[in-house]
Amino acid sequence: MYNPLFQDQAKKPALKQIREALGPTYVLWLDIRQYVFQNRPGAEQVLYFYSKVGWHIRLRYHNRVIIYCIPKDEYFYVLVVLGDKAVEEAMESSISEEMKVILQGAAPHTEGRSCYIEVRNECPVKDIKKLLAIKLFLKH
Repeated sequence: MYNPLFQDQAKKPALKQIREALGPTYVLWLDIRQYVFQNRPGAEQVLYFYSKVGWHIRLRYHNRVIIYCIPKDEYFYVLVVLGDKAVEEAMESSISEEMKVILQGAAPHTEGRSCYIEVRNECPVKDIKKLLAIKLFLKH
């Protein structure tokens, strides 16, 4: 997981390079991104460097990160951070059992549970959107 695809901080990749790296899974990222943009008009996409994952994409709204896309070779990971209430709601939702296992195994941090979800095909996208709906619309 921590083998960064774009690991040189001095060489910020162009979005075209990220698109090429994601290959056929790029359309899946676009689908997730579009879901966020539809539900949070004004959200923005930014490239950001973090030493453990290299250059990656963050979707944020008013400086609050909603989701991360960590590019790999022909696939990607998304990182969704969920607070306790969101995790509880997700565990009671219709997400897949596989996604519930990921949530249960996610390490708790101050800001919530960091859920890394591998996206190699369209299977996890439906669950990712459900998690995003919980994160975006949960009443705190």
